[in-house]
Amino acid sequence: MERSLIKQVNRKNMEARLISRHVKPVYFPNFFGLKRKSSLKWETLTGEKGAPVIADVISYDASAPQKKREVIGKMSGDIPKTAIKRGMNESEWNEYQELSRDVKGDAKLQEILDLAFADQDFVYNGVRGRFEWWSMQLMSKGGFVLNSTNNNGVVTEEFVGCGMPNANKKVAATDWATSATADGLQDIEDVIVAAAADGVTIKYVIMRSDTFSLLKKQKSTIDKLKGWVNNTTKLTVTKQVINDYLAAQEKPVQIVVVDPSVRIEDNAHNRVTVNPWEANRVTFLEDLKVGDIQHGPIAAENSEEYKKLATTVKKDFVFISKWSELEPFKEWTKAEANAIPVVNDPEAMYILKADGVAWNVAEDTEATDK
Repeated sequence: MERSLIKQVNRKNMEARLISRHVKPVYFPNFFGLKRKSSLKWETLTGEKGAPVIADVISYDASAPQKKREVIGKMSGDIPKTAIKRGMNESEWNEYQELSRDVKGDAKLQEILDLAFADQDFVYNGVRGRFEWWSMQLMSKGGFVLNSTNNNGVVTEEFVGCGMPNANKKVAATDWATSATADGLQDIEDVIVAAAADGVTIKYVIMRSDTFSLLKKQKSTIDKLKGWVNNTTKLTVTKQVINDYLAAQEKPVQIVVVDPSVRIEDNAHNRVTVNPWEANRVTFLEDLKVGDIQHGPIAAENSEEYKKLATTVKKDFVFISKWSELEPFKEWTKAEANAIPVVNDPEAMYILKADGVAWNVAEDTEATDK
């Protein structure tokens, strides 16, 4: 194991590449912050939710009545490792060498930089892609399952929930795809009212664009909006129009549309593009920042011996290493993260199944969920 043989690769250039346009945009940073942990344990606290417990009206010479302290629960577990690597073989190395000799202008210089850092782009985006999948699954299903279809490493035996109560799992009165009879706006209002009864003020409604498209096309949506704006002619239904309508019904929420996509590669190196936000799921949040990516220490990051053998850099929670092997020749690039997305307040998150089908207990409920 030796340091990278690519002359452009150094810590400064690696860091510069990580803030370039070659970093693929993802949705999860809009909903999850970063929280550093000193150990490889994640944890979150849950307590009694709901409206505030009110004080009592008492006489001037009386003692204030004592109220019980909130019951605090703690969810915790081990932070897993996520990793990906890719190698530059001898043929690709020769191409890099050829480009290096022929650099005469900026265009060629960009070509050589793209080739030199292609594997870094790939592995960094790969780790972020896994956390995109992970975060979107948590937000749209209330948990996740790792199986041979979506993961090449650890496989979980059952659904791993985030702690969202079963009572927060709602079902639309009618499948939103049935445009003639479905009433998506009423379904949304019903969830907002149910959350308010629990003392939770919903401010954001998150859904995929195809689900929002179903909502826009429903006859009930068009009729309600036309009646609201006193318009009998053609009406263009947009997020802003729907948000304004809900605000007028004293339901001031903001609809947020997401369209994430990632590619999953299996053992045979076949790839398939998937949308990690579960179809027909609408999520209701009190705060847009639903949780944190809790990340712990990485052994290689603090090893002086490792740094002598590899060129390394860290961006947010992702640690990247580049090194080479001389016999047989191989230039390796690896990205890793000891991290996991955690929903901070699962009791304040609600999910609606817009297809009108009941929740699947086996697939969408953890065994210990209450």
